[in-house]
Amino acid sequence: MDAGRQFAGAVTAVTGFEKGSGKTTFLNFALPHARAQGPVAVFSIGVDGALKARDGGAAGSIQVAPGDLVLTTEAFARDSSARFEVLESVPGRSALGRLFLGRAVRGGSITLVGPEHLGTLAELIQRVRAEGWARSVLVDGAVNRLTQVSALGEVKFVFTVRVDPSNLARVAARIQALDALAALPILPDPPAGVLRLEGPLTAAGLQALPKATTGLSLADFTKAFLEPAELLRTLQRHPCSLRRGLDLLGFAVTLRGLDRAGFRAAVGPGLTAPLLFNPYEVAG
Repeated sequence: MDAGRQFAGAVTAVTGFEKGSGKTTFLNFALPHARAQGPVAVFSIGVDGALKARDGGAAGSIQVAPGDLVLTTEAFARDSSARFEVLESVPGRSALGRLFLGRAVRGGSITLVGPEHLGTLAELIQRVRAEGWARSVLVDGAVNRLTQVSALGEVKFVFTVRVDPSNLARVAARIQALDALAALPILPDPPAGVLRLEGPLTAAGLQALPKATTGLSLADFTKAFLEPAELLRTLQRHPCSLRRGLDLLGFAVTLRGLDRAGFRAAVGPGLTAPLLFNPYEVAG
C-alpha cells in the first residue's frame, strides 16, 4: 500500500474494533505519509479521549506539523506544544469548551476534539475541501460510531486491531466478515428480483425473508447487524450487494503474545485486504 497516495484527496476514517486498538498510533503513522501529498486535516468523532485528558487521564494526542489542520478547543490549544492560527470558530460549545478549526504554524502534539453534532463535522470537511485548505482528511472514527462515520459521504476505512491469544478467534472472525463485505459488488440500482433492504439486516430479518428471495441489497456495510459467522453463512447462501461500497484500505494489526504466522493462520488464506503489522510494515 502506498499510504500517501491512498490518502491523497480522500476522507479516510481510522476506526478500531474496540477501545485501545491503536487508532492514535496509526494516525501518527499515517500523518507524514498523507502530508507528503499536501496539507492534512485531522478530525475526531466523539470526545471520549479528550474527556479523559480533561479529567487527568491518559488520552492519545497526534503530532502535527506546520500546515496541518485540526479541530480542538481553545483550552487544549493553549496547553499544546503546537501553535495554531484560527481559521474558523465553530458555532456553539462542546462539553470541553469552544471549538475552533486551526492551522498549525508550529508543530507539536495536540488532543483532537469532535463536535457534538455529526452535521457540523460534515460541513467542516466540506468547507476544508472546497477551500483547498487540505489535500487529505483523516478522521479518528470512534469505535461505536461506524454508522455515523459512513454518513460523512465517500469515506475510505482503515480498521485497527490489537490481538492477543485471548481474543484471536473473535478478532479473526470480524476481519474475515469485514473483508467479505468489502468484496461485495456495488450495485446502486439492484436488478429486479433482488430484495432491497432499507434498514439493517438482522438475525430476525433473515428468518422473515421470503422463500423466493434471489438476492439481497444493503444500503452499505454498516447495515449488516449479524455476528461474523452468521454473516459469512448468509453471504454464501444469498447473493448480496451494497448500494454504497466499503472502500477498505486495510487492517492495522498490533500483536501481543502472537507471531504473524499464527495470526495469518487464524484469519485464513483468503483475505484480500492488506495487513499492516506494528510497526506498520505492509505485508502481502
